[in-house]
Amino acid sequence: MKRLSSSCNFHQRFFVLSVAVACAAIWSAPCSHADSGAALQPVVTPVAETGRGTVKGEHCNVRSRPSLHSEVVAQLHKGDSVDVLERKTVSEPKTMEWLRIALPATAKCYVSGKHLTDGTASVDNLNVHCGPGTSYREIGKLPKGTKVEVVEKKGEWVQIRPTSECSGWIAAELVDVQAAPIAVPTPVPSANTTEIVTPPVAAQPGPAVSVVNTDPDVLVTYVVKYGYLRSVTEPNAPAAFELRTPEADRLSFRMAYLESADANLKKFEGKHVRIVGNQHWRKGDRYPVISIERIDMVW
Repeated sequence: MKRLSSSCNFHQRFFVLSVAVACAAIWSAPCSHADSGAALQPVVTPVAETGRGTVKGEHCNVRSRPSLHSEVVAQLHKGDSVDVLERKTVSEPKTMEWLRIALPATAKCYVSGKHLTDGTASVDNLNVHCGPGTSYREIGKLPKGTKVEVVEKKGEWVQIRPTSECSGWIAAELVDVQAAPIAVPTPVPSANTTEIVTPPVAAQPGPAVSVVNTDPDVLVTYVVKYGYLRSVTEPNAPAAFELRTPEADRLSFRMAYLESADANLKKFEGKHVRIVGNQHWRKGDRYPVISIERIDMVW
């Protein structure tokens, strides 16, 4: 009887101890998880969508980040055109769609004056901030040697015109984005059919259309560039006009040749302009050629 009683007591103590260990394991698991690991970040889902857009609201804020709590970089108004570079869906916690766009000329961009020499970035990846200080967010990075237009100086900081490396974010619901043009392949005539020759039609002035690159020796990219438009005097130049950097110490440099279906580029001679279009850079050529889709004067 004593032996049976001892056996029962042993099994009771073993059972109680097992339950206690299991409970301790279950309790400690969530506590350990809660105290470790990085904080949860907003879910960002990129969606490929670029092209041209038109603002459909008044006083629409352009921000430094895709968030309602980030700094306002510029304001756009109904009817303004924008170049859409990227589209993102962000949960913060409210789910919103945002568009990354090229900054308008009115956006305030600042760089450190100690890294700017004669209007040229003297270091690589020079941060462009949306205010005169490192406490403001970065909205772009300038490669070494980039020429910029200086607006004004504020202490150790210099305000510059936005470059093609600068961008901001606007709520997608405020912009109507145009669908990108679709390239239609040219049909190949059959050997058994009669070829029909259509007389050529004179091209009408208008915006250039985005093209699809079919030559492996030519790099085609969609660009937004700022500079001064000049006529070209070289007899064998690929175009009649060119885009040049702002003059510094009486020196200016060619950035690209310019071509356009609109023959009236002469009215922009010597003006500070913003060029949007397809850049064609053939292997071995010193300068690219930009087919202008849009040209605006920068005031």
